[in-house]
Amino acid sequence: MPYLAVDTATQTLTIAVGERGRLLGEASVLVKKNHSNRLMPMIESLLADLEMEAKDLKGIVAGHGPGSYTGVRIGVTTAKMIAWALQIPLVGVSSLDGLADHYRTSDLLVCPMFDARRQQAYCALYERLAVGDGESFVKIEPDALRKLDSFYPLVEEYLEQRRREGRREQVVFLGDGAEAYKELIEDRFGKRAVIPERGAERLVRAAYLLDAGIALIESGHSAAAETFVPEYLQLVEAEAKLLQRKGSAEGGAE
Repeated sequence: MPYLAVDTATQTLTIAVGERGRLLGEASVLVKKNHSNRLMPMIESLLADLEMEAKDLKGIVAGHGPGSYTGVRIGVTTAKMIAWALQIPLVGVSSLDGLADHYRTSDLLVCPMFDARRQQAYCALYERLAVGDGESFVKIEPDALRKLDSFYPLVEEYLEQRRREGRREQVVFLGDGAEAYKELIEDRFGKRAVIPERGAERLVRAAYLLDAGIALIESGHSAAAETFVPEYLQLVEAEAKLLQRKGSAEGGAE
């Protein structure tokens, strides 16, 4: 039975249907808004193209962020609704994983970035490392909202370590964060920075989330649809201002 993956954390609205080791169908569209209006029709259309119905699904994989507050919420809410209605397993996978996996077979340091404005980005770091008798694509720095001027020195430390070990001293930057801060990246890293010219390599793919999510579900990991929450990594601006006002008021009352 097939699984469904959805991600709306960025401008890329992406969905995929597949089984372990087999992608059955995928659909993506790059839009700045209206994810909420497009998502369910896209799912219904893809299932119809595959001659399937929602009841045929065995589990749901949701890109749980980080990313746009509204965008992440749309995808996660839809995934929760489908999982609850069908009473099937639900798991969350980092949306950054769905971007980084474009380079999972590369010998580069991989840095997916979602622009968070004000020279900040949601990002993580990945690379291929020896695991047992083989190699595996590993997340070496977790998802976080980072100020770029304090994050770049960390990237440089990894590049220096790779140089000492005789490995390729280059990092590929992916996503709209790489596009937004391209000049800063190139000024800082020079030839050590790789920014793909092909647009498709800069977008999140639900197919990559599907691979990771199916493995989690089939190994017994799942979340309760009622309590599953996104990973925003920062408060929405209105909430942050409210907490700031409360803190000021409490401080003034002392």
